[in-house]
Amino acid sequence: MQELIDQLKEKAGITADQATNAINAIKDYVKEKFPMLEGAVENMFGQKDATADSSGSSASDLKGASDKAEEALGSLKDKFSGMFSDNK
Repeated sequence: MQELIDQLKEKAGITADQATNAINAIKDYVKEKFPMLEGAVENMFGQKDATADSSGSSASDLKGASDKAEEALGSLKDKFSGMFSDNK
């Protein structure tokens, strides 16, 4: 998540706290709109203890969840691509 924070700081000219708040707002939005991706979103951003969540999961289950999360984030990237652009 630090890499994303750093990119937001650089590209949007905001502080680390502002970037973290923006990421958390987007995470909450995705979890609200796509509840089936909540676990994948949390795992992707490291908010839950991965060992506790994956104790009964196989590597292929985790890979599938990761793939779904990447697909969802790609879709969000497309939707939010103009959010921080300089086109005013």
